[in-house]
Amino acid sequence: MKKQLGILLLTAALAGCATTYQPTGATGGFKEMELKPDIWRVAFSGNGYTTVETVQTYWLYRCAELALEKGFDGFEVISHIQLVLPLSPEQFFADDAPIKPARSAGPVYTPIYIPSGNGARKPLLEADIRLLKNPISVAPPRVFDALELKTVLDPYVFGKKCSTDNVCPHVHEYLHPKGKFDKPAI
Repeated sequence: MKKQLGILLLTAALAGCATTYQPTGATGGFKEMELKPDIWRVAFSGNGYTTVETVQTYWLYRCAELALEKGFDGFEVISHIQLVLPLSPEQFFADDAPIKPARSAGPVYTPIYIPSGNGARKPLLEADIRLLKNPISVAPPRVFDALELKTVLDPYVFGKKCSTDNVCPHVHEYLHPKGKFDKPAI
């Protein structure tokens, strides 16, 4: 009886929280697959309580961690993905959206939302990366120094969390060229 009660309490506790940074499990997590010796497909899936920002942060962290584990210094995102989308799909595609999807002759990169059977949004980010050795020409949001990115993301991944155990909203400065957020000299 006590064992059943413990399992019930644990299930109830997990039911209202976002996916934590972990290998894929019952509530989501990361997984990767080697496609070639230096090319990997990395995925992070969340549950219905996980924000897109949390999934993105954990996915980038796993890419950096994987590069370092495999003896590489960095990685390049080689799939066509959009890394930052602070709006829901409904807000993003609304006529009065503050940010409009890009219109160009080339490809337009937008995230793919995969609806779940129960109507809850379960964010998923899956893309291919190429692992790189030094020297690397860091060029966010495509090419990253693994140790530098892992260091920047560590407080978000393992630090204090916000609502429903998600990564707290933050400026994704690591996705932009150095100096983009510097105040202009007056």
